[in-house]
Amino acid sequence: MTIFSAITRTDPSPAAHGDGRFKFLDRVSGAYWDQVRDVIEDWFSRLSPDAQADVRGRLRSKDDRQFNGAFFELYLHECLLRMGYTVTCHPVLEGTARRPDFLAEKDGRSIYVEARSASPSNIAVGATERINAVYKSLDRLNSPNFFLWIEVVRQGLRPLRAKPLRGCLDRWLSGLDPDTVTLGGRRDDLPSHLYEEQTEGDDVAWIIKFWAIPKPSEVRGREGVQPLAIYGGNAVWVNDEGGILGALSDKGTAYGPLGAPFIVAVASSSMSLDDHAVCDALYGNEMLQITTAPDGTESYAVVRNANGYWYAGGNWDHCGVSAVLVVKQLHPAFVGNQQHTIWEHPDPEHAVEALPMWRRAILGADGRMEFIDPPRAQADWFGLGNPWPLGRVSKSAVGG
Repeated sequence: MTIFSAITRTDPSPAAHGDGRFKFLDRVSGAYWDQVRDVIEDWFSRLSPDAQADVRGRLRSKDDRQFNGAFFELYLHECLLRMGYTVTCHPVLEGTARRPDFLAEKDGRSIYVEARSASPSNIAVGATERINAVYKSLDRLNSPNFFLWIEVVRQGLRPLRAKPLRGCLDRWLSGLDPDTVTLGGRRDDLPSHLYEEQTEGDDVAWIIKFWAIPKPSEVRGREGVQPLAIYGGNAVWVNDEGGILGALSDKGTAYGPLGAPFIVAVASSSMSLDDHAVCDALYGNEMLQITTAPDGTESYAVVRNANGYWYAGGNWDHCGVSAVLVVKQLHPAFVGNQQHTIWEHPDPEHAVEALPMWRRAILGADGRMEFIDPPRAQADWFGLGNPWPLGRVSKSAVGG
């Protein structure tokens, strides 16, 4: 059983509008794409026969979501094999008819792995990416003296023009003296600025309100400190954090006690997903906590809100999920250089052993994240060359 059609390919043209991933890969000619097809076929050949029919059907689907989900499972299966595990697809569990995707076993140890997707709807993607673009633009703002509290009152239907917004905020903030702003009390006591943009032909205006929070003297002028500190109203990273949390929502007790580590692998198609968003989703989003003493002095601390999947405030939650593997923008042509991260639970019921193929994220006792890179490159793990695939291809020809 094979994935791709046994045909002579003569069409090297880039992916056309409407080409799904499988349609493009099955059609496109050239040595570059021959190598990609060969790897998919090779990985598929090592899948257990009882799982091949389902995976093949989804890989050949016209729906890219089906292709992406099937390739994600194929990727996870191959990674576990490459790390020396024996893999059982959809193992039978006692006491439930539900089955996780994989049971991986090595040296008397077992790990269960479940594959999930964090892909949101097209409408949600568009709306959230417009807001995320605003945030990313504002994080390039040079604000040596103030943090910004931002509330998106109304979101436009088209992207906000970022350069005029940054220029307006720069002029406003440069006219403020951080030593004359007092903290404590109401938000509306802080200096504020209302920004509005009406796009021609757009019946919904962008309306964003900002409040300026003076930075503590010890961090004023420090490079690399992002100006955005507090998000309000619609200003949340719905796409990224919500997608991760949605993928994990029913997995804490889905299979009952497993007696072994349980990993949820989450595939995200988000262009904006980064370590900060994943950390917020798992451990709670960071907030700037301002405490005013009886004598009027203020103290500052960065704390985590009790809204993370694993963080419930005074204790750790969902301890049955030992780790979350986050796989971003997975594509068959780029598996040799795409690095993904496995986030480990700080206090799991069953700790997962280090899985050296992936970058590890560990929360330290001081609340800081520690990242440990794998000892070998991804191309090396998969037995691929560097670079791989060999040959040149236009970026527009990637497909999907």
